[in-house]
Amino acid sequence: MINTFQELHNRFDAITNSVHKITRSSHGAVGELFEELMQGEIVGNDRGADFASINTEAKVHHGSGVTTVFTFAPTKGMRPQHFKDQFGGSCVRTTKRNGKGHQLNIRGNKVSVKVGNSSIMSWTVAELEARITEKMPNLAIVKATKGKATVTFDRMAVCRNVIASRFIDSIRNGDVVVEIRGSRGTIFRAYPSVIEGWFEVLH
Repeated sequence: MINTFQELHNRFDAITNSVHKITRSSHGAVGELFEELMQGEIVGNDRGADFASINTEAKVHHGSGVTTVFTFAPTKGMRPQHFKDQFGGSCVRTTKRNGKGHQLNIRGNKVSVKVGNSSIMSWTVAELEARITEKMPNLAIVKATKGKATVTFDRMAVCRNVIASRFIDSIRNGDVVVEIRGSRGTIFRAYPSVIEGWFEVLH
């Protein structure tokens, strides 16, 4: 178990830039391998923060795409599966409508998914701020390079003390995309460089 931020850095230094074999075929195999190398076990999603003693979540990304922030079903309006059944799966942000005419909207204390001019599902700003604070009060975000069956862990940024209002600002600026995937839920995603900006301390 990692009990201090110094231990976190020391352990990462011990595994970085070495080639590690991926033995699982699951979607999250790279992240699971990182957890094993860092802590000796797979933590999973149902046991709180990955590094519980320092209240720190871990996110491992490879490639150039967005990273999952969290999954959070709308608290009002249509359920994700019903949305998908009626309108199809969709990716929305605030800055423009997508090809289906869907858009994310933020006004006052409400963040909503709109189809045309109708609000179909929504969260309050307070709910989203509470969610980001709960899910990643601190964050270790790791850049990896993945081969066919191997991976190297190249860089780790340790982000401390999330400022929830910065997350909301990123939604407002169109830097967070919300993916509505039916039975797979509603997923908030952003680029790692955007996520790093939500924290008070980055090192």
